[in-house]
Amino acid sequence: MSRATKVEVRDLTPELLDDYLRFFDKDAFTDFPEWSDCYCGFYDTPGDDWDASAKARPVHRAARAERIRSGKAHGLLAISGGRVVGWCNAQPRSGFLNMRRYAIAVDDPAEPVGSIMCFLVSPGYRGKGVGTALLNAACDRFCREKLHFAEGYPTTNPVKRAGEIPWAEENYKGSLNMYLKAGFKIHRQLERFAIVRKQL
Repeated sequence: MSRATKVEVRDLTPELLDDYLRFFDKDAFTDFPEWSDCYCGFYDTPGDDWDASAKARPVHRAARAERIRSGKAHGLLAISGGRVVGWCNAQPRSGFLNMRRYAIAVDDPAEPVGSIMCFLVSPGYRGKGVGTALLNAACDRFCREKLHFAEGYPTTNPVKRAGEIPWAEENYKGSLNMYLKAGFKIHRQLERFAIVRKQL
């Protein structure tokens, strides 16, 4: 097992916008540039249409930057050696504008739940505890916000596509094992993913 990397986890704020953009622009997707167009705005964009093509990258980048500047984007950044090495899109579930396929997790919209939608770790820092540090920090933040549950959506039955680029959505949710080690339990098992929860 790789030695854990020491990281500082900080809340995303407008002051960290440049660091956030640098991470997405240069470091996060060096192994899969095909995934680099979202800027983690997928769940904060209303409607059913989402342009996942490379030509939409500047539009997604600008929209995300504006949400961060205005304090409407939330999440956690893992920083090591003065650079962002990881990101976790975590906030109260009611704060996401569009849960998309994960809306099936919502039985009671008023329930005080914190949702963990995405993890992203730079290739050189994977397997070194960065995701776990972000997960623990998300749970701590949810406790401070007086939420009752932390909830995640790890893929448990990925779609097999021989010879194709892996589907991004099945690779940024965090592993089921990471959640279970952090004290989460399977709340519901669906066809492609599990809804996991931890009482706070």
